[in-house]
Formats: sequence, C-alpha cells, structure tokens
Amino acid sequence: MRPIILGIALVGSLVSTVVWWQRHRRTGSRFVNDVVNPFLLRHGVAGRTRNLGTLEHIGRRTGIRRLTMVHPVPADDGFRIIVPLGEESEWARNVLAAGHCRLQVGDTVYELDEPALVEPGEVPEVPAILRWVQGKLGFRWFRLHQFAAAPGTLEANAASAERAPIDQPQSAATPAPQLVSSES
Repeated sequence: MRPIILGIALVGSLVSTVVWWQRHRRTGSRFVNDVVNPFLLRHGVAGRTRNLGTLEHIGRRTGIRRLTMVHPVPADDGFRIIVPLGEESEWARNVLAAGHCRLQVGDTVYELDEPALVEPGEVPEVPAILRWVQGKLGFRWFRLHQFAAAPGTLEANAASAERAPIDQPQSAATPAPQLVSSES
C-alpha cells in the first residue's frame, strides 16, 4: 500500500510542477538574463566549450546586437538548440525574424540560416520520453542550417565587420549595435 501512495504522490507532484511551469514559464528568466548570462559571457565560459555556445542575433525591434548562451547540438546540416520558452523566447523570435544568426562554439563561428522552431516530437534524435516531457512543458527545438564556418570568435568577426565597407548606407534612425545578453 505504501508504494502506491508514494507513486501517486510522485505523479501528483510531477503533474502540478508541469501545470505550474506552463503558467509561469518566465520564472527565473530575469535573474538568468541580468546576472547569470552576463557573468558567463564576461568570463568567456559561453562559446568556449563544446557544451555551451554563444548565439549572436539582432534585435528585431531595436537593431541591437545580442548574445545568448545556448546548448547547441550538432545535426547533419547544422545545429539544433532547445528553446525552453518556446514561442515566447525573444531570441528565437529575433532569429526567426532575421532568418539567420551566428553561433560560436569553441574557436569556430558558424553562419546559420533557415531557422525553424519545431515541436519536440519532430526531433527523433531525442529519446521519446524526453520529447513527451518537453512537449508537455512547452519546449521547442530550433533547427538551424549551417552554410559557413570560420575559425575565430564572434567579437573578432564583429570588429572586422564594422571596419568592412557597408553595401547600403544606414539611416540615422538605425541604432548602433550594442552588446546585450539575452534570455536563454
């Protein structure tokens, strides 16, 4: 009798956690955005290891250059990245709006395009039970196609891009690019 009660309590806790998460998805994101991500970016943790990457994207409303820490997983033609906030993720919206981004993993910068936000069920490489849990939590996966790669860092490539001639003149209303960490 005792294992049954324990099992019911465990299932009840899991269900209540999922329901709570679905209603409060942005909980903790301010702390991560304002404290954790800037600290890790400043200290070079993101983008320097195989497990954490730095995704560079442009704000769709502000035009500001943003860096977001992500966990990229290599795929056949590019990368896939988990998006815990799904369609509510600002960085995911930015990448979808722009249609491209750059990702630094280790000492390589990857040029990525063809972004697609997909349901966990569309990612067969993830175990079925995880796909199910991620789907219930509202997670999504980003599929990004790699069309180029070069050694270096995002900062070095950004500095050389600023010195390169610009094909189209920028309007006075376009804000200058700034480095801002963004939610994950």
